Amino acid sequence: MLRSIWKTLLILGLALLLGGCTPAPPPDIVSRPTPRQIQYVGEINGRLGSARLSAPVAITFDQSNNLYIVDQGNNRIVKIGPDYQFISENGGFGLGLNGLSRPSDIASDGGINFFILDQGNNRIIRSDYDLVFADEIRFNSNADLQALGKIAAIGYARTGRMYLVDPDNLKVIVLDRDHKIEQELFPAGGFSRCGAITVTNDGDVFVYDRADNTLHKFDTFGNSGDRIVLDGAEAISGCAIRDHEIVAADRVRNEIVMFDWSGERVATFGILGSGPQNLNAPTGLAWRADGKLFVCDTGNNRIMIYELAAK
Repeated sequence: MLRSIWKTLLILGLALLLGGCTPAPPPDIVSRPTPRQIQYVGEINGRLGSARLSAPVAITFDQSNNLYIVDQGNNRIVKIGPDYQFISENGGFGLGLNGLSRPSDIASDGGINFFILDQGNNRIIRSDYDLVFADEIRFNSNADLQALGKIAAIGYARTGRMYLVDPDNLKVIVLDRDHKIEQELFPAGGFSRCGAITVTNDGDVFVYDRADNTLHKFDTFGNSGDRIVLDGAEAISGCAIRDHEIVAADRVRNEIVMFDWSGERVATFGILGSGPQNLNAPTGLAWRADGKLFVCDTGNNRIMIYELAAK
């Protein structure tokens, strides 16, 4: 009888104890970036038109997937088709409208007009898609722009705004359609060493600051937004953004890097050299509509072509 009572009490005690326990919460699920792989597809090099490609530094596409190359070593712009065949060129060293001196960047309004940063002549040249140089913005003869320093990079939004990165004065100048200063962009705390710039199809502007390896985002109205610290970067010389993925060329590390929106690396490609798996001081890069990535391998005088795939 006594044993039965003790057994009953023990069962009741265990039931009360277990009933009062709160189940442990499920573990947090940490979202990780999808691993990606940058795969070599091919390259563009050798003779294009009147000369061999020499130190290409910037590229862009038109709506027909024609590629426009800033061939800095030859002071010219080269246009090639989607089949990688040469179409036309314009430039050559000079001071006149059809001359260039150390061209260093190119931007487009969506495929109709192209804007070439002619750094040595301290101006921007507007070209059409046939590479006919139409007119120019001369900084020295424009009252609004005389105080600018040496412009390092340019971007263009479909709103008609042009963005000039002025590292000497640590700011980005926004020009309206009439090439008048509309605004100046600064992140909170200011820039320290601003350089590369990219403008998305939505009109968001991203500016790289080498001092802290950070991409600063500005919306279409010029409001400062996200600040993305790029993990392990040293000297980003060009970047492109698509579907919240950031692809950048690092000219010091001689590599192409893909970052997620938090700045974490999800893919890398390249090491110093001249073979298919190598890069030498890469600079500008651009996405083609079919998802292929084109990169200026400046030190190797070629354009590299890649595809991105899940690992």
